[in-house]
Amino acid sequence: MVRRILCLFFAGVLALTFVVSADAQKKGMASITAKELKVHLDFIGSEIFQGRNTPSRELDITCGYVENLVKLYGLKPILPDGSYYQTIPLIMSKLSETGTQLTVVTDKGNYTFNYPGAFGFTTRPGEGVYGGSVVFVGLGVSADSLGWDDYGDVNLRGKVVVMLEGTLPRDHILSQSQNARRFLQNKATVARGKGASAVLTVISEERENTFVTNGTLFENPETTQWVIVNETERPVPRTPAPVTAPVPAARDTSRTARPPATPTAPFLQAEIRNETALAILGISKDELKNLFSTLSTGQQVPRKDLTDRIVSVTVKLQKRNAQTENVVACVGGSDPVLKNEYIIIGCHTDHLGVSRGRVMCGADDNGSGTVAMLEIAQALMIEHPKRTVILAWFTGEEKGLKGSHFMANNSPVPIEKVSTMLNMDMISRNNTDSLYLIASNLLSTELDKAINDMNKKYTIGLGFDYRYNNTTDRNRFYFRSDQLPYTLFGVPSVWFFCGTTPDYHTPGDTIDKVDYKKMEKVTRLVYLTAVEVGNKKELLKLDANPQVTTRGSQNIAVMPRR
Repeated sequence: MVRRILCLFFAGVLALTFVVSADAQKKGMASITAKELKVHLDFIGSEIFQGRNTPSRELDITCGYVENLVKLYGLKPILPDGSYYQTIPLIMSKLSETGTQLTVVTDKGNYTFNYPGAFGFTTRPGEGVYGGSVVFVGLGVSADSLGWDDYGDVNLRGKVVVMLEGTLPRDHILSQSQNARRFLQNKATVARGKGASAVLTVISEERENTFVTNGTLFENPETTQWVIVNETERPVPRTPAPVTAPVPAARDTSRTARPPATPTAPFLQAEIRNETALAILGISKDELKNLFSTLSTGQQVPRKDLTDRIVSVTVKLQKRNAQTENVVACVGGSDPVLKNEYIIIGCHTDHLGVSRGRVMCGADDNGSGTVAMLEIAQALMIEHPKRTVILAWFTGEEKGLKGSHFMANNSPVPIEKVSTMLNMDMISRNNTDSLYLIASNLLSTELDKAINDMNKKYTIGLGFDYRYNNTTDRNRFYFRSDQLPYTLFGVPSVWFFCGTTPDYHTPGDTIDKVDYKKMEKVTRLVYLTAVEVGNKKELLKLDANPQVTTRGSQNIAVMPRR
């Protein structure tokens, strides 16, 4: 299958190259077609790219694909080292499967359980030691208004809370949707708010049987630590949380009221297998089965303050060095003076990888922007503006705009010389004739006017929706894509955005749902806007925000960041 797709891809590339070469006078806009966009996206948006996680081999292949095509089209490098890759160092970490353990200390002896076979984490813990004496709270629900409270006056300060995942009857009042969301989904949060140092949830009998039948282990995903943190990513100074929590030297049997846990208190949230639960609770298999059975009838399970048992969870990490890359290329300006000023067009190439065994293809998010940039790169070699155009395929947008933050802070050209940044992220879904513009007039009214002028002059036919064009919208879209780092430096920027769908950040974001005619319209519009702004006599005027009158890092202090 992979070989067949590769053959189709290369055949398509050869065909596209022939079309461009055969008619060198064809205008840049006309060279951008739905057919060519589909050739690229059928490849990059397919499952063989495994969701283009950052970092991953598949994302590296995507970058190689982009690099080879921009070379083929004739774009040049602009980075100081003469390459097309701007490298960002990373540290990858995952939990050590030999150093991460759960120990139960009892009067009759100690029991040790290994990760990830006997327990797993529902939220990623920091490296250190977590522990305390045990309190069993049944289902772990505090809902006085519904006649159900598993906590009473038990003191949870510094304790390890053990609760059951058990299932209530469908007609139970806690199973009603609004109550399930309010009480059942927030059980760990309630325990933490009462001062617990850790919450261990005993998985249901059904899940336990699946683990046994399939030989399943808990997931141990590798996570990314970004070596260089740029100040533009920090909204306010942060106080680091402690990384260790000592196991109490003595058991605390006091029920004296104590202050609630602070937000920075170390906290661990994990799920445990049934065998681990038996050791912690000091009960038999039949007794645990009866606890689940009691819940299944809608009755509460008595809580117990097990002061004679202590749980200690040791968390250790294993790390490795890695890297990821932005791909950066340029088309030189045609004017001998204005070529030293710049237009930046950007998109992100990454997506979310594989989740629970399902590929998050990210066809719209952001395969659509990735391949649209390839079409613009080709068009710029046919008809390009007076200013130099930089095309940047950013990495790590889904990890917090990492690639664009890095490039804005390590710009290959003076940031004061950048007229505008045009960001393409999700441009292929929803209404064919409608598009959201975000940030288009927040620093320069000239940018928004240029977009509207090109849309009208070349009869692109898009209607613009400005509902998210602010910093206060509850969706906070302004802060969620790669135009943001450039606005922080006072560069007029815009996000061309089709809006979210039910498939957003799910395995349903696939190439069969892409509207290629809409992609063609948006891609042509971005190209035309780049040429229009690139040919202006001066840089776009900063006339929309009185606090931002010049481009540069001095704006970081006044621009909203989160």
